[in-house]
Amino acid sequence: MRESQIIITTRDKQILRNWGVKKIYEMKALMFNHALELFSRHAFRQNYPDVGYEELSRKVMEYAQGVPLALKVLGCFLFEREKEVWEDAINKLRRILHPSIQEVLKLSYDGLDDKEKNIFLDVACFLNGEDIYSVMKFLDTSGFYPEIGISVLIDKSLIAVSCNKITMHDLLQGLGREIVQQESINRGNRSRLWHHEDIYEVLTHNMGTEKIEGICLDMSKVKEIHINSNTFTKMCRLRFLKFYSSIEGENKCKVSDFQGPGFAEVRYLHWHRYPLKSLPSNIQPEKLVLLEMPHSNIQQLWDGVQACISLYIYSCFSDNVITMIIHANIFLCLFFREQHHGKLKHIISVVCNIFTNTPKPLLIPHLDMLVILNLSGCSKLKRLPDISSAGNMQKIFLNGTAIEELPSSTECLRGLLGLYLEDCKSLKSLPNSLCNLKSLAYLNLNGCSNLHRLPESLGQLS
Repeated sequence: MRESQIIITTRDKQILRNWGVKKIYEMKALMFNHALELFSRHAFRQNYPDVGYEELSRKVMEYAQGVPLALKVLGCFLFEREKEVWEDAINKLRRILHPSIQEVLKLSYDGLDDKEKNIFLDVACFLNGEDIYSVMKFLDTSGFYPEIGISVLIDKSLIAVSCNKITMHDLLQGLGREIVQQESINRGNRSRLWHHEDIYEVLTHNMGTEKIEGICLDMSKVKEIHINSNTFTKMCRLRFLKFYSSIEGENKCKVSDFQGPGFAEVRYLHWHRYPLKSLPSNIQPEKLVLLEMPHSNIQQLWDGVQACISLYIYSCFSDNVITMIIHANIFLCLFFREQHHGKLKHIISVVCNIFTNTPKPLLIPHLDMLVILNLSGCSKLKRLPDISSAGNMQKIFLNGTAIEELPSSTECLRGLLGLYLEDCKSLKSLPNSLCNLKSLAYLNLNGCSNLHRLPESLGQLS
């Protein structure tokens, strides 16, 4: 008697795990030819488009991206309609999700808790395609518990993580944005703004309210915007602000002055061609997780030493700003791009002891461009991650940490000039591979009271 096979279909992988299912197959989108055939069966009652409808059908394929539900719904909707209706429908779909598609997709969204819904909406409105490291930090400081939230969204196939980027299908992104649009007919009363026309109206007419949590504006799509001291005054819950240009051009954002409570909660600040010489005075550095100011005029970030818990800075700063940042002794990664070529030049990471209270493993992005790693004062830091890809590393500062041993990947740092381990009282031994670092010129082991032995060939270092 042949064994029976049971096939279980679900929107949530966790359900399969709970029932002990070992083999899980994730449905893939249809290939173009199969998608076109399925769509044509509903739109033309045949396996191919009618003559003259080929290009319109291709546009529908681009929108549906191989999702059978969308292909069937749109095919039935467009059946026996004129070309003008097709054109109008396709343009409308770029802003408004078809109700039948929305109804089905929303079932998974409705099953999320409030934190997970907020993560979903943040990704749909402005985090799609962003680096997973900065996304996790941003969501964490927003109080959304991203470790579990991201996992749940992945299990429900609402998002994916690929090549260290967080991604979302266009239809799901459309669902999230439609949910936000339905929050209010008044654009200034919606939690998230991403469409250039909506943002232009809100900023130009000072329509912003305390409801707004995020703004993502492509400045290349709008005419000149004038921002004044009242523009952000009421946006006291603003967490995300991104002004970027998909097409390089003149600076269309004219700023006379802005202060007020609108920046006190900002975690993510990206401003292309930021016109002023300093940041708004009420920005809270300890809340920032990402600051990106490409091609800006900024000369000073803030006064004095600031405790930045975890801040990634991507920018083109002048030398005096770089010096100020380094001497401030804050945790950050500086991504300096050459002003004219836009190429990544080098990174410096400086970390202060505010980092000591985190129980999470240390994640250091873009290790291949790291030049200086300073973790001095991180008294609870017990180990480093794999640093084999840090080929440009020149100096490592681990003074006063709880480091117990160096990773074996340290031997890959052929250009390392200095290794600073002063007062590492938990350090018990050094790897023999340390002797392979021919460029090492300075090794500080002062105060390493539990270091019982040194590599035998350490004296061979030149």
